[in-house]
Formats: sequence, C-alpha cells, structure tokens
Amino acid sequence: MKDIALSQDLLNSSKILFHYGKMLEDISKGKEDFAPVAIEIHPTAACNHRCIHCSYKERNENRASLSTEVMNRLIDSVIAMGIRAVYFSGGGEPTLYPHLADYIERLSANGIECSMITNASCFEEMGLIPIADKLNYIAISVPAVDQETFRTITGTDNLFKMLSLPRKIKEYHGARSPIIGSRVVLTNKNYKCVDDFLQTIRERQFDYALFKIVRDYEDNGQGLNEEEEQYLRRVIEEHQGIDEKFTNLRSIFNYRKQPEFVHKCWVNQFGMIANVSTDGRVYPNIVEIDKAEFCIGNLYETDLQDMWNSEQHKAVKELSNQKWVSGQCKNCRAIAYNNIINQVNAALPRYFDPFI
Repeated sequence: MKDIALSQDLLNSSKILFHYGKMLEDISKGKEDFAPVAIEIHPTAACNHRCIHCSYKERNENRASLSTEVMNRLIDSVIAMGIRAVYFSGGGEPTLYPHLADYIERLSANGIECSMITNASCFEEMGLIPIADKLNYIAISVPAVDQETFRTITGTDNLFKMLSLPRKIKEYHGARSPIIGSRVVLTNKNYKCVDDFLQTIRERQFDYALFKIVRDYEDNGQGLNEEEEQYLRRVIEEHQGIDEKFTNLRSIFNYRKQPEFVHKCWVNQFGMIANVSTDGRVYPNIVEIDKAEFCIGNLYETDLQDMWNSEQHKAVKELSNQKWVSGQCKNCRAIAYNNIINQVNAALPRYFDPFI
C-alpha cells in the first residue's frame, strides 16, 4: 500500500486546499465559474443486494440506468471540461453497469483519476480486476464479516466474494494495486462486532477500515438506540488496539458537532463537485439528489458543460448559499470543506499581489 493514513490523509478535509489554492488567484479577480474538481456518477439503480439500511433502496425502485448514449456524452464532457476525478457509486451497484471497465480505461487514458464504491460481489465477473490498477481507490461496502449477519443485512450469500476481492486484486497487480478500503455502516444488527470487523478486515488485506453510524433516513429501525450507542462508545473508548492510521473509529461520533454556518457554501459557489443521478439529472451536491429545486439540468436534454455555468446553476448556487447560512445543511462533505475555506479566507489579503 502507498504510505497513506486514513485519518491523516484520506479523511483529512484540508485536502480541499490543494484545489482551492489553484483557484485563488482567479477567485481574487472575481471569477466564480469553474469546472468541477470531482464528479460522482451513479450509472445504475440496479443492485444485487437488498441492504436493509440502504437509503437508496426504496427511492430507486422505479429507476433504470443511464443510457449508453448519455454515458458516452457524459464521459466526453468530463474530459473536455478537465474534471480531475470521477467516482462511480450508487444508486445501485456500479459494477453492474455494462462496459464500465471501458469507461474507466478511457478516463484514465485522459489523465482523469477514477475510483469506485462497490459491494464487490460481481467485480470479478464484470471483468474489472484487470483494470483495477487504473483506479485510485476501491471502497468496498462491508456490512458484516460473518455469514448469518451478512445474509440478514444484504439478503445474499456473497460474503466470500466480498472478502476475497482485495487479495485477488493485489495478487494480480502487485505494487500497482489501488488503495482498497472497507466501509462499514454500523447498525443495530452489527454494532457489537467491532473487534471482528477490525480483525477480519486486516486479515483480508484491506488497506483501511472506515466506520460510520447508520443515518436512518428511511426510519426503518436500523439506527442505534441510546443504550446501544452508549455500548458502542464504551467499546471504542476502552479499546486498546485502535490504529488511527487504519481506522476512524475514534471519531465516528464527531458528525454531530455543529459547524459555524457563515459566509457562503463555497463548494457550491465555485462548482467544485458535480453529482449525476441514475435518471440523468445533475446536482451540485449529493445530499440534494431528488430535490427538484437543486437540479441544474438533465443529461438527456443538455450536455454537462452547457448546464454547468447556466442561469439555472447560478440560481441553485444562491439557493445553496441560503440553505448554508440558515444552518440547514446536514450530512454533507461540503461542510468541512467550507469551514476550512473560511479559515483560509480570513487569513488572506483582499487582493492578489504579485509582489512578495
């Protein structure tokens, strides 16, 4: 594995400074229209798992997949706009989308970093192991490490496929292998298995173990009650073997800390992130997918580069700013980035000065 630590590097929100720093001179001169740094694409709503905690499960019942024509035009736009990174995610299970390996190879050939969030159950069958070295990272959903709990949560017997994928990729690609991490959603079905998760994930050659507590969006009874949460807190506090380079367990309750909602939603203001839903609609922010007022267009009607700096996008930016300053933002990766940008802005002079 590359010498990268989970909390210090992969989860460090200060990585936004690499990108914001490149934009600062243009921003100081009044520019606000930028191509996205990264785009999240949900190619399909189809999924071969039925995870009981999944927030997309019910919402995606009547959705299909992006058409081949739309996907091809979207990839053209990503290349033309100079977007730096593409991550394929759900919606559904992205590896079920036909010819995904071809799209990844094409993006990689044009200098665009790719990554994927997957349940790993059909990664090999879809021909993705040979091109895994074209991915920056692979994040594998790990809902359980024992067969009974895995079957209860996913409705499948794909546990071995999931656990064996890191080894297969590393045997195939050696030093060229991507970072392969696990993502564990802690629910009332698996919260007592922290030790088992940590041990198995290490043994199975994952590079990190990223935990988060379920956000019970659908109110389907998967969240932790107060007693269960206190149990989990005690286990983490008393655990002697938590390696913060490998896991984020020490900080999984930090999401409840409220940020300072001041100035603007800079991530949206400068168009740093784009999100494409399985129906072709584009949103600047993943948490606003399915909210019509935050949609900037539909790829079945308009190419990405035509909608990106459109009047509709400007209207959505203003709406995002209103949401931000009113303190309504929740569960969004932009929150931490905005706070860091606010800190930088407070330290900057008011204009770009070429004399140092």
